[in-house]
Amino acid sequence: MEDVIVVGGGPAGLYSAFYCGLREMSVKVIEGQHFLGGKLNVYKDKNVWDVGGVAPQPAKEIIKTLVEQAKTFNPTFVLGKSVVDVSKEEEGFSVQTNDGEKHYAKTIILGTGTGISLPKKLDFVYPSQFETTNLYYDIPSVEAFKGKKVIISGGNSKSFQWAKKLAEVADKVYFVYRKDLVKGSEKDIDSLMNNDSITCLFDQKITNLVTQDNQRIHSIEMTHLMEEAKDYLEVDAVFISHGVNKNNPLIHENSVFDLEKNLHFRIDEKGETSMEGVFAAGDAAFYEGKLRMIAESFHDAIVASNAAKRKIDPKAPERGKVSSHHKDLRNREI
Repeated sequence: MEDVIVVGGGPAGLYSAFYCGLREMSVKVIEGQHFLGGKLNVYKDKNVWDVGGVAPQPAKEIIKTLVEQAKTFNPTFVLGKSVVDVSKEEEGFSVQTNDGEKHYAKTIILGTGTGISLPKKLDFVYPSQFETTNLYYDIPSVEAFKGKKVIISGGNSKSFQWAKKLAEVADKVYFVYRKDLVKGSEKDIDSLMNNDSITCLFDQKITNLVTQDNQRIHSIEMTHLMEEAKDYLEVDAVFISHGVNKNNPLIHENSVFDLEKNLHFRIDEKGETSMEGVFAAGDAAFYEGKLRMIAESFHDAIVASNAAKRKIDPKAPERGKVSSHHKDLRNREI
């Protein structure tokens, strides 16, 4: 039995793992994806500005440092398994994952965010092989699109940012949106509309993917929604940015937790949910005045970790020593 099971390997979960270790608790982190970093993985190449004391840098670099920090006190990581149930036991809790395994701990910290984010896919059937060749729901590397003709379908801020990024390296970028005007900040819209490398195709949507070998997309079928006419466009790559579907098995109508808008766990001033001994941090948590920023997830993690320590050992100090005074960190090289 661990002292703490941290559910979720995003910023809140990773910092909880570090801080619980700082407070000399054993930790197991269970993450539904096969990788750590949570939603930061959605925009790996986008600069992150809201981490205190850290100069703006790509999200993938923030992930790297968060993971390195989380490993300081050697927690156990379980990846690719979703937590589907939390149950109170005679001593502590059992946490069941989607493969039927059970894990045990004295306390739990929920750092699940709003659940695993899965991209919304095109609403018609196409060969799955396309997703391994030139159909993308995420962009692993901007440089991979150098000199190519790329089409982006979307209307959210993420699609704006990717269009501008890809326009720096691609031969041509087409931006398609099903309405006649995109919504966003004036700056974003202006940079999209006045970029010579980007052609905007409004009132249109992708309705089919055309192939010559059933392996790669050769061209796309575009439908003009106002005229109900079709057109075809040859492209080298297709990027879909239609938002995400969120899935958190612990949040449902019959949940044992007190929920806010069926999306977040309500917590008190010590980070504790309605189930005693279970805490929440980051986007998973709700309290009055909550701000959904990466920086605030670190504060939530500290509060939850300190409360978990006191739950295990009521005589323990309410808060841990600052890291510079911690015996295990004092002599470590930076």
